[in-house]
Amino acid sequence: PEDYQLAAAIRFTARNAQNLVQKTSRRNMGGSAAPQEYTGVDAVVRKVFPEDYQLAAAILVGYGALIGVGKASMGGGKEEAPVAAAATPATSGDAIPSVESPEFETFIESEANLMKWVESVSK
Repeated sequence: PEDYQLAAAIRFTARNAQNLVQKTSRRNMGGSAAPQEYTGVDAVVRKVFPEDYQLAAAILVGYGALIGVGKASMGGGKEEAPVAAAATPATSGDAIPSVESPEFETFIESEANLMKWVESVSK
Protein backbone atom coordinates (compact mmCIF):
# COMPACT_ATOMS: atom_id res chain seq x y z
CA PRO A 1 0.00 0.00 0.00
CA GLU A 2 2.75 2.49 0.83
CA ASP A 3 4.54 1.81 -2.44
CA TYR A 4 1.27 2.27 -4.26
CA GLN A 5 0.64 5.60 -2.51
CA LEU A 6 4.19 6.80 -3.26
CA ALA A 7 3.85 5.82 -6.94
CA ALA A 8 0.45 7.55 -7.14
CA ALA A 9 1.89 10.71 -5.56
CA ILE A 10 4.76 10.74 -8.07
CA ARG A 11 2.37 10.27 -11.00
CA PHE A 12 0.12 13.02 -9.67
CA THR A 13 3.07 15.40 -9.28
CA ALA A 14 4.39 14.55 -12.74
CA ARG A 15 0.97 15.17 -14.34
CA ASN A 16 0.56 18.47 -12.52
CA ALA A 17 4.05 19.59 -13.59
CA GLN A 18 3.32 18.59 -17.19
CA ASN A 19 0.00 20.45 -17.17
CA LEU A 20 1.65 23.50 -15.65
CA VAL A 21 4.31 23.54 -18.37
CA GLN A 22 1.69 23.18 -21.10
CA LYS A 23 -0.48 25.98 -19.71
CA THR A 24 2.28 28.56 -19.38
CA SER A 25 2.66 30.97 -22.25
CA ARG A 26 5.25 30.10 -24.83
CA ARG A 27 7.72 32.57 -26.21
CA ASN A 28 8.00 32.22 -29.93
CA MET A 29 11.15 33.56 -31.50
CA GLY A 30 10.26 36.43 -33.77
CA GLY A 31 6.71 36.51 -32.56
CA SER A 32 5.00 39.84 -32.40
CA ALA A 33 4.88 41.63 -29.10
CA ALA A 34 2.26 44.07 -27.95
CA PRO A 35 2.73 47.40 -29.75
CA GLN A 36 4.37 50.05 -27.61
CA GLU A 37 2.81 53.43 -27.07
CA TYR A 38 5.31 56.22 -27.62
CA THR A 39 4.96 59.74 -26.27
CA GLY A 40 6.71 63.03 -26.91
CA VAL A 41 9.64 63.10 -29.30
CA ASP A 42 9.59 59.32 -29.57
CA ALA A 43 6.04 59.43 -30.94
CA VAL A 44 7.01 61.98 -33.60
CA VAL A 45 10.10 60.01 -34.63
CA ARG A 46 8.23 56.69 -34.65
CA LYS A 47 5.60 58.12 -37.01
CA VAL A 48 8.35 58.55 -39.61
CA PHE A 49 10.47 55.49 -38.68
CA PRO A 50 8.14 52.87 -37.18
CA GLU A 51 10.61 49.94 -37.28
CA ASP A 52 13.73 49.67 -35.12
CA TYR A 53 16.03 49.08 -38.09
CA GLN A 54 14.70 52.24 -39.74
CA LEU A 55 15.41 54.30 -36.64
CA ALA A 56 18.91 52.82 -36.34
CA ALA A 57 19.66 53.64 -40.00
CA ALA A 58 18.35 57.19 -39.54
CA ILE A 59 20.62 57.71 -36.54
CA LEU A 60 23.67 56.41 -38.45
CA VAL A 61 22.87 58.65 -41.43
CA GLY A 62 22.49 61.60 -39.06
CA TYR A 63 25.90 60.97 -37.52
CA GLY A 64 27.43 60.59 -40.99
CA ALA A 65 25.90 63.89 -42.08
CA LEU A 66 27.23 65.65 -38.98
CA ILE A 67 30.71 64.27 -39.59
CA GLY A 68 30.57 65.24 -43.27
CA VAL A 69 29.44 68.80 -42.51
CA GLY A 70 32.10 69.08 -39.83
CA LYS A 71 34.85 67.94 -42.19
CA ALA A 72 33.61 70.26 -44.94
CA SER A 73 33.43 73.29 -42.66
CA MET A 74 36.84 72.66 -41.10
CA GLY A 75 38.53 72.55 -44.46
CA GLY A 76 41.24 70.17 -45.41
CA GLY A 77 44.09 72.54 -44.66
CA LYS A 78 46.70 73.56 -47.18
CA GLU A 79 47.89 70.91 -49.54
CA GLU A 80 51.65 70.61 -49.46
CA ALA A 81 53.31 70.70 -52.85
CA PRO A 82 55.09 67.42 -53.55
CA VAL A 83 58.81 67.76 -53.16
CA ALA A 84 60.77 66.87 -56.28
CA ALA A 85 62.89 63.79 -55.80
CA ALA A 86 66.51 64.61 -55.26
CA ALA A 87 68.72 63.51 -58.07
CA THR A 88 70.63 60.41 -57.01
CA PRO A 89 74.29 60.40 -57.82
CA ALA A 90 75.50 57.92 -60.37
CA THR A 91 76.86 54.79 -58.78
CA SER A 92 80.53 54.24 -58.89
CA GLY A 93 82.10 50.88 -59.52
CA ASP A 94 82.32 49.86 -55.85
CA ALA A 95 79.08 51.37 -54.56
CA ILE A 96 76.02 49.09 -54.44
CA PRO A 97 72.76 51.00 -54.86
CA SER A 98 69.87 50.54 -52.45
CA VAL A 99 67.47 47.73 -53.27
CA GLU A 100 64.67 50.29 -53.41
CA SER A 101 66.44 52.62 -55.84
CA PRO A 102 65.72 52.51 -59.58
CA GLU A 103 69.42 51.98 -60.35
CA PHE A 104 69.42 48.62 -58.56
CA GLU A 105 67.68 46.88 -61.46
CA THR A 106 70.32 47.98 -63.93
CA PHE A 107 73.07 47.24 -61.36
CA ILE A 108 72.17 43.56 -60.98
CA GLU A 109 71.89 42.96 -64.73
CA SER A 110 75.61 42.31 -64.71
CA GLU A 111 76.52 38.98 -63.14
CA ALA A 112 79.62 40.46 -61.52
CA ASN A 113 77.53 43.15 -59.82
CA LEU A 114 74.99 40.55 -58.74
CA MET A 115 77.77 38.54 -57.08
CA LYS A 116 79.00 41.72 -55.34
CA TRP A 117 75.53 42.27 -53.95
CA VAL A 118 75.21 38.63 -52.81
CA GLU A 119 78.58 38.85 -51.04
CA SER A 120 77.60 42.12 -49.33
CA VAL A 121 74.31 40.63 -48.09
CA SER A 122 75.99 37.47 -46.79
CA LYS A 123 78.43 39.46 -44.62
